[in-house]
Amino acid sequence: MAVVTAVLALAVGATLVSAERAETRADVLAQVEAAAARLVEDPTDTAARLGYAQVLLESGAFERARREVAPLLDMPEPSADAVLLAARLAYFTGDYGEAERLYGEILWRDPANPRAATGLVSTYYQTNAFARAAELPEAVRSGVKLPTLDLMLAFGGEAPYRVAWAGEHEAVVTFLATAPLPVIEVTVAGRPLKAIIDTGADCFILDSGIAGELGVRPVASMMGTFAGGMQAEVGFARVDSLALGGVTLRSVPVSLLPTTPLTLGEHEIGGIVGTAVLRQFLSTLDYPNGKLVLRERAPGAGEAFLAASEGRIADVVPFYLQGTHFILAHGSLNGRDGLLFHVDSGLAGEAAFGAPRQTLAYAGIPVPEVEVRENTVGGGGGGFATGTFEIAELGLGRLTRRDLVGSYGALPPDSYWRLGFIVDGLISHNFLREHAWTFDFDGMKMVATW
Repeated sequence: MAVVTAVLALAVGATLVSAERAETRADVLAQVEAAAARLVEDPTDTAARLGYAQVLLESGAFERARREVAPLLDMPEPSADAVLLAARLAYFTGDYGEAERLYGEILWRDPANPRAATGLVSTYYQTNAFARAAELPEAVRSGVKLPTLDLMLAFGGEAPYRVAWAGEHEAVVTFLATAPLPVIEVTVAGRPLKAIIDTGADCFILDSGIAGELGVRPVASMMGTFAGGMQAEVGFARVDSLALGGVTLRSVPVSLLPTTPLTLGEHEIGGIVGTAVLRQFLSTLDYPNGKLVLRERAPGAGEAFLAASEGRIADVVPFYLQGTHFILAHGSLNGRDGLLFHVDSGLAGEAAFGAPRQTLAYAGIPVPEVEVRENTVGGGGGGFATGTFEIAELGLGRLTRRDLVGSYGALPPDSYWRLGFIVDGLISHNFLREHAWTFDFDGMKMVATW
């Protein structure tokens, strides 16, 4: 089957890294232990505290890193590195108000600081505050090198993702197919088409050929990095509407990329529903019952869902968000706990997990032989070599499954550190499909139900 991983890297600026970059998780955990010991020796050493928080971030321990950096913000003149690290961690944990405040503090000192400018623009992107980006001074905007800024400016102050319900504030979209990936029917600017659901994608991806037929033209572009390290140009544009069952989104950002090569069986794929669409709602990918459920994202909606689901909850898994769309959560592989996985539902085929060579070494898994398979394709096209390996046990949160298959080759070695911290691999469809998964972007948690 096709490997359909949309590993599109839209980084949130440069990252503060430790003085000596670790190679593997074992190395970075040794650095964590050493940094903790230095801080124990002198708890007033601000440089030691900052270094400890940084290596905690690099290990994926975001909540612990945030607790360690917090005292540095109470100093009379906190360093720019401390404020930027705290802002980044606030962003990861969905505290966008605090991220905006801290990035703004840096920009007040240094209006052209590229890390703060990029972080602030990304915060506006996540909160649909496109007009706020347009109001930024030119000195701030000049520090941002992301196409998402050009996309936001192209809206001209118009609010994106305006929700229009046909009736009750809940829409159910039936899967046309569940395997190898969920396929649904959507309507884009009046054009019905088939789309897959992929949490590894950002905004709705519209087939570039269909976009041309609809007269949709890109306002920005970038080179995206996809499965196998393949690269392809991605356009960014806006469409008037995206309808999913009984709900319509108005003024919708889209990415433009060929999707018809991802066709699954009888379904020609004209688009991909990504994380940015799902986060407009309290969204449930209900694999066992073959449906996507979209509920209103409103204050208290997540808590109400938990209460209504009492007795059916398998686990509640905290998650973090990096960049535009990287959903990250902790898991385990063959008894190795504390790993950080990209929750990317778009890996089709028999594999439930994909990993680079560093993770295989850490888990004691031999690197498999690879070959270029004719039916392997990703967002950047085909032509990359893959192989499979056996997994004794794979976990996400407290949920575990045994005797699964992993994929090697879709994630090149540089994916391990690409985001400035270790990402041990991606966990995907053939793990997730055992449950219904509800994504609460206010509470920053995934709820797995039976």
